[in-house]
Amino acid sequence: MKNKVAKPFFSFIKMQLNINYSISALKYRFTREKKKRWEPVLIGAAIIVSLLPLLAMYTAFILSAFAGGMLMGQPEIVLTMAFVFAQLVILIFGIFYIMGTFYFSKDIMSLVPLPLKPYEIIGGKFIVVMVNEYLTSLPLLLPPIIIYGIGTSQGLFYWLKSIVLMAAAPVIPLAIAALMVILLMRVVNIGRYKDLLAVAGGIILIFASFFVSMLMQNMPEDPSDIEQFFAGQTGLAELIGSRFPPAVWATKALSGNGLSGAGYFVLFLAVCAVLFIFMLWVANRAFYKALLAGQEVGRKRRKLTGEQIDRHLSRGTSPVLALLKREWKLMIRTPMYVLNGLVGSIIGPLILVMMFVVQGSDPELTELINSLKEPEIVPYAALGCLGVMLFTAGMNLVASTALSREGKTLWIAKMIPVAARQQVDAKFLCGYIVSAIGVLTTSLVIAILLNLPILWTILATIVGLIGSVPMVALNLLIDVFHPKLVWNSEQEAMKQNMNGGLGMLLSLVILLVMAVAAGGTLLLGLPATAVFAAVAVVAGILGALSMLALHATAEKKYSEIEA
Repeated sequence: MKNKVAKPFFSFIKMQLNINYSISALKYRFTREKKKRWEPVLIGAAIIVSLLPLLAMYTAFILSAFAGGMLMGQPEIVLTMAFVFAQLVILIFGIFYIMGTFYFSKDIMSLVPLPLKPYEIIGGKFIVVMVNEYLTSLPLLLPPIIIYGIGTSQGLFYWLKSIVLMAAAPVIPLAIAALMVILLMRVVNIGRYKDLLAVAGGIILIFASFFVSMLMQNMPEDPSDIEQFFAGQTGLAELIGSRFPPAVWATKALSGNGLSGAGYFVLFLAVCAVLFIFMLWVANRAFYKALLAGQEVGRKRRKLTGEQIDRHLSRGTSPVLALLKREWKLMIRTPMYVLNGLVGSIIGPLILVMMFVVQGSDPELTELINSLKEPEIVPYAALGCLGVMLFTAGMNLVASTALSREGKTLWIAKMIPVAARQQVDAKFLCGYIVSAIGVLTTSLVIAILLNLPILWTILATIVGLIGSVPMVALNLLIDVFHPKLVWNSEQEAMKQNMNGGLGMLLSLVILLVMAVAAGGTLLLGLPATAVFAAVAVVAGILGALSMLALHATAEKKYSEIEA
């Protein structure tokens, strides 16, 4: 009897994982479409390479913290820091991830008629979310666990416990997030406010990340101050984990020996199990009621007069502009696209503002800003600002997910009497507008903070707008060549789309080519204006070639793509 109950549940988990990671499609590609085997491998390798610098910086920080902890006889501090940080990140982002997966995914209403209990649906989706969160938790937990294990010569039992704890690490924060979301959805009909909530929540998360950055900036930098800070704490691991006890339990489970370590190990796993079961119990009682309440979304309908209808029908425009308006409206009306598109394009300038706010009184920073105002330094400062503008333009997910966001509605684009070339032109313009917003925002921020001469700022901005063309075109080319059309939520279309990471990596390659052009011009001893001209020429050539490739690929691939 138990097997009959468990079998549908495990089949449901298997189905959800299959949909989320496109396992069947990948299996088909590797077994049948042998010519396309290289695509997922190349995309995965590109993402790993793009994340390596961040992982290297984090590992260096952990090594420094471990060295300081060893000095004071508290090397386990790195474990506590890692578990606190990993679980805090999962908790903050998990609230919105859980809400989208549990209540706003496209398949949720089709699951209700299935012979599954509410706790089975929630349990299956919870496991999918947890598997996704391993992409966040493992990079944060692996380096400190390896550094502590090797640095303190731990035995086999330590490594076995660490594997189990890393597997269980997301359970507590995600269970807490799920309980908060389920109870909130039961009390408040968030469905009618979900767009506003998503945008507001994303903005809150951005400011929360800035706040954490400010705290990190205020940490002591002088080695003697750091040593004094460590020496003044008798139990630093307990201090850091005092607000989140599970991090202390995980630390003592790994660093403790004998019954003490085993006790904390069992305690951590027991709390994970109890919270998970309690979350399923609450979901079984409240999930369907909250889900049905969330479907009650009112709409305001505006009646058009005959004169207004005639005016709308008589007004004509070019196909590209009409499609551009459609692209822009679809993006603006979807909170996930706004957060990852518009907000994502200005995140770089906001970080610059935050750095100046946090370190504005730093005498070294003040001296650096004053030195940039010297006549002989200004052109090179403007060139550096150009690099920041181009980097901002390259971090644009709108172009690299343009076709993917169509999803199953792509058939509409294939049915309308507009050539594929014109359709990609509209998508290109939409992505270019977002990149241009990033370039112009960066230009404005730099002009205010650094007070560079207006002519040099304008010159850098013009070249930055030219340099955005090949970045946007090649990002769009990636998505035209291999769009992700099967997804259950807008989050999957953008944040779980490998084309976004590959597009960012390709943008960095283009930025490197322009940097080589600038460096070569400087080595020839030419003036700074010639350097800007060289970058503009290279960007123009790359832009023309990329647009030709985009048009040629669109004409071929649009007829082959099937949603």
